Amino acid sequence: MPRNDSTVKKNKVAQPIKRKSATKKGKSSNYNAYMNVKLAELKKADPKLAHSDAFKKAFDAWKAEQKGKAK
Repeated sequence: MPRNDSTVKKNKVAQPIKRKSATKKGKSSNYNAYMNVKLAELKKADPKLAHSDAFKKAFDAWKAEQKGKAK
């Protein structure tokens, strides 16, 4: 038996804290899935293209595709 309890407490390892995320991660929307694929295609075609420019092109393609589906 140890002389004092402080030596026993020092050997214990603190358990990691499990935190719940603020939002649940669910299925990607069609828009998010489309943008991920389109951005990858644009970056592969032109690696020097800035992200903002690639995003604009991908968004314009998304709008055009949605207009085509609406007709």
